[in-house]
Amino acid sequence: MTDTAPFISRILIFPIKSLDGAEVSRAHVLASGALADDRRWALFDDRGRVVSGKTHAAIHVIRSRYDLDARSVTLHVGGRVGLPETTFALDGDPGPMEAWLSDALGFTVHLRADHATGYPDDTHSPGPTVISVATIAEIGRWFGLRIEQVRARLRTNVEVGGVPAFWEDRLFGEAGEAVAFRLGAVEFLGINPCQRCVVPARNPDTGRPDSDFALRFAELRRRTRPAWSDPTRFNHFFRVAVNTRLGSLRGADSFAVGDAVTSRDAAIETVVAESPCDFWAGTLTIDGVRDEAPGVKTFRMRAPDGGALPFRFRAGQFVLIAVTHGDARHQRAYSLSSSPASTDHCEVTVKREGTVSGLLHEQFGPGERIEVSGPFGEFGFDDRDADAILLIGGGIGMTPLISKLRFFADAGWPGRVDLVQVARRREDLIFAEAVAALGARLPGLRVHVTLTAPGDTWEGSRGRLSASWLQDRVGDVMERHVLLCGPVAMTAAARATLQSLGVPDVRIEIEAFGRPPAPDLTDAGEREVRFSHSAVSITVTGSDTLLDAAIAGGIPLDSGCLAGVCGRCKVRLVGGEVAGGCEVGLSAADRADGYVLACQTRPLGPIVVDC
Repeated sequence: MTDTAPFISRILIFPIKSLDGAEVSRAHVLASGALADDRRWALFDDRGRVVSGKTHAAIHVIRSRYDLDARSVTLHVGGRVGLPETTFALDGDPGPMEAWLSDALGFTVHLRADHATGYPDDTHSPGPTVISVATIAEIGRWFGLRIEQVRARLRTNVEVGGVPAFWEDRLFGEAGEAVAFRLGAVEFLGINPCQRCVVPARNPDTGRPDSDFALRFAELRRRTRPAWSDPTRFNHFFRVAVNTRLGSLRGADSFAVGDAVTSRDAAIETVVAESPCDFWAGTLTIDGVRDEAPGVKTFRMRAPDGGALPFRFRAGQFVLIAVTHGDARHQRAYSLSSSPASTDHCEVTVKREGTVSGLLHEQFGPGERIEVSGPFGEFGFDDRDADAILLIGGGIGMTPLISKLRFFADAGWPGRVDLVQVARRREDLIFAEAVAALGARLPGLRVHVTLTAPGDTWEGSRGRLSASWLQDRVGDVMERHVLLCGPVAMTAAARATLQSLGVPDVRIEIEAFGRPPAPDLTDAGEREVRFSHSAVSITVTGSDTLLDAAIAGGIPLDSGCLAGVCGRCKVRLVGGEVAGGCEVGLSAADRADGYVLACQTRPLGPIVVDC
């Protein structure tokens, strides 16, 4: 537990909007509530539109260094030939700086100044954005980023020390209410949690996007939301830090590093009780590696100190594993294959395909440390009171299913469970020995295997899953809750088979992997996608999906397989024409209600989405 007084740990201002910030020891507050020199200048194109990190990723490669005493800024672009590092006067003729920036960006820009308010992202709340140092550190743990890297992505003004992560969520209340607090002697009003844009999801030095950053951030923010944070203020969870506006200067017009952060209306508590960890990010030690099938290995991981696993999970969930190769950091999701009842270790089973799995197979053995974060996912159904379930696994899709079987055995589940396993050859049957051993602990377990490319010596079932084959082995299939996991094509076909047998969609849970290629679209012109609920409009090309547009607009949408099978990314189309791909994840009722799959749907013109 922590119990210390909140204080101002760091102050950052960003004189030119979207360029680097400057650390200051004292900030002066304008009558508008904005900080002096924060976003005082902004770039505009010839049409009068703001040029910022939101609209132009190229701006991220421009480095800026300020000397506020001399009222100057030094600009450079690393490695750019013919564009030397140059120092400009902030308050002088903007022409030379405009010319330099135009060369750097490749189009004409103009520098404008607003001395009263600046150019804040939230014009209704132009005060400083506030965040705790612990929050920045926690987000760094989520993504394996240094605190300086997180700071560069979030670009907040005031960092508060002496408090736990997400303490700043105490500084906003219900909708329409403001929380009064003071930075030093200056009173501000906390308004709402700051909605993040596309900028935090980009590498702050290169502008390259991290495609799953917003989605992962939103899930982790939801999972780690503290009890003191009002959930009604989060229409989505890609929000962090607090937007503010001025309450009263009270005779002072500045605050400084080291000043206290206090509340006029109520005591701002800094005590946070420890609770069981549902999410964790850090380093685990590989305790053992074993072969499951050709090209498939299981990695057992423990806490480095040999103690209890630092997080808890549910059967069917997955973790993210990150590995570094050269200068690149790679990350991939892997389902947990061990039982949640084993609290001293966890296991992932990895088929060798792709960069991360190849590195794991080649370079990681017992004693090696590995970056892990999680757990994630909702591939659930842990209802041990159910009468019977059906598990269908194809290839490596057996991984979350074996976790469930192990959990049911550990819990003494008395129900009936039929396991259907589909593989190419006998040697590709992952967990065959483990499944056989579980039969002694699960009296209701029945196993059905079919091979799609068996050898001549195979005496069991041959061929792909069919309705008649399944009906013969699971006579009450239409009454079962079904968990289905495997490659995209296999799960799509299996779902259609289940539907033909009368299994309702609400009883089918799917975890699919793999992504089909995008369709060949000859018209790649621009289209506008408007997200009506979020009041955000994004311009995309005809090859971009609605999910691409949501990520670009900082609007997190749930997603899973990215192949049109799981149905997690469905959104309602309000207006406009679209082209769709695989729509297995939509029911007839979904289609009738106007739902589309964001990962598969591409706009044919301007469209409106209810999101």
